[in-house]
Amino acid sequence: MQSGTALSAEGDAEGSMGVDFGDYDHDGRLDIFVTNFMDQGDSLYHNLGATGFDDVSWKAGVATTSYPYVKWGTGFFDFDNDGWVDLFVASGHVYPQMDSLDSGPRYREPLMLHMNNHDGTFTDSAATAGLNAIPLASRRGAAFGDVNNDGNIDVLLLNVGEPPSLLLNHGVAGNHRVLFKLIGTKSNRAAIGARVTVRAGKLVQFNEVRGGASYLSQNDLRLHFGLGKESNLDSVEVQWPSGLVEKLQNVAPDNIYTLVEGKGIRDTKPLPAP
Repeated sequence: MQSGTALSAEGDAEGSMGVDFGDYDHDGRLDIFVTNFMDQGDSLYHNLGATGFDDVSWKAGVATTSYPYVKWGTGFFDFDNDGWVDLFVASGHVYPQMDSLDSGPRYREPLMLHMNNHDGTFTDSAATAGLNAIPLASRRGAAFGDVNNDGNIDVLLLNVGEPPSLLLNHGVAGNHRVLFKLIGTKSNRAAIGARVTVRAGKLVQFNEVRGGASYLSQNDLRLHFGLGKESNLDSVEVQWPSGLVEKLQNVAPDNIYTLVEGKGIRDTKPLPAP
């Protein structure tokens, strides 16, 4: 209640499902995105720092599209590698009996993709990305990771009563990217809790290695950063759970780097040309 995240902007308690954290506006603070039940827009809580959070769901444009559906797995991820994280949402109703009604919501529901406009707002881009052509399903979990090591974040979906769906992301030509696989020594080996900050030109981004994801899922433990047209990483800083801080300078993009705590880069695998 004190932080401003317990209720909606209207003061209502909501039926929350999935949750993720990301710095969608590049202000250096982690914001919170929460998926909710039908007739409730998804919630985007903007991190104001010491004064708590502000519910900007409707102003940011993520609530309107989501309002009719039952939403579950979600994630901040850079769909087009432009350096600004976007939002993906899986949905599906709880009751198959919804299909027997003459009108209203159905059991199988569409996927949602909110593309970051770089100004604090998002645009519904599911159709543009080809998601509307994917058969409807009642979905729950959504796991994010670069399945085929091409530098683009893919999505694995858990469908109720059906095999899972793997959505391969073909990215945007010309945009650079980088992935970091962290291995702890003094810290836990999976580096859960480590934070990586990258600076490339005017872009400053950070993310954390997390155990668990939004709903019934586990994301790729490697950290992915889109870089847009930036062709060099001026610096990479790793804050390990042990308290150790390591810094790298002038790192080339378009690679998958393995970083070992206390030893720096120990393996480099090139990505396909952007």
